[in-house]
Amino acid sequence: MGAMREELHHLVDQVPEAELRPALELIRGFLEEYEEESERDLPFFASFEDEPDASEKYREILRSRSGF
Repeated sequence: MGAMREELHHLVDQVPEAELRPALELIRGFLEEYEEESERDLPFFASFEDEPDASEKYREILRSRSGF
């Protein structure tokens, strides 16, 4: 466990149970935003497709231009 995580655990352990709600809500809100951002970044990976042999076509084009 990293030093910041250990410090956070230590600090949380010192806060009275009745006073934890604001910190808990803050962290939950942060995690919700973080998850939403990471979900938005992923769809582009599947947003384009090409024929399965596209890499071979590119190799042929490069060979023809380089004279090999």
